[in-house]
Amino acid sequence: MEPNSLNRPFKRTGERVLGIIGLVFNVIGIILTFALNNFMKMLSTNPQFQQEFEAEIWNDPTLTESDAQAIVDMVYFGMDWMVSFGWFFIAALVISSVLIVIALIQLNKNAKLSGILFIIAGVLAGILTLSSILLYIAGIMCLVRKPPVAETSYDNDQMRPL
Repeated sequence: MEPNSLNRPFKRTGERVLGIIGLVFNVIGIILTFALNNFMKMLSTNPQFQQEFEAEIWNDPTLTESDAQAIVDMVYFGMDWMVSFGWFFIAALVISSVLIVIALIQLNKNAKLSGILFIIAGVLAGILTLSSILLYIAGIMCLVRKPPVAETSYDNDQMRPL
């Protein structure tokens, strides 16, 4: 360790970089989910798509009438469910992104708070997505890494403390 290393401020560059990358992935996720959500909504409300889709299913000779109706109902239900879940996922990503920004601002002031915020943002970003894994690592680094403690030299003292 070099002599002046204890006088320099403790840098948390690794945590900052991981947080920024996680934030970028969250923003990309928000944009892609929004686009997919709009596309699914457009398909589910487009009468031409519905007619063509139903015609393909009903004209399949391997399907019975009840099977074809079940497939049509399941696809429309799935599309509606995906649109609803997409809005929930967008909201979770927006909240996660706000928490990341707060954690990045507080990083040098209160590393423990930033670590907790990074971990919560990782959970909101998805349990095992690339973004959440980066945020978990940043949060754990914030909680585990401590600034170096200055060592006190007692070489010139006659008495040492117990």
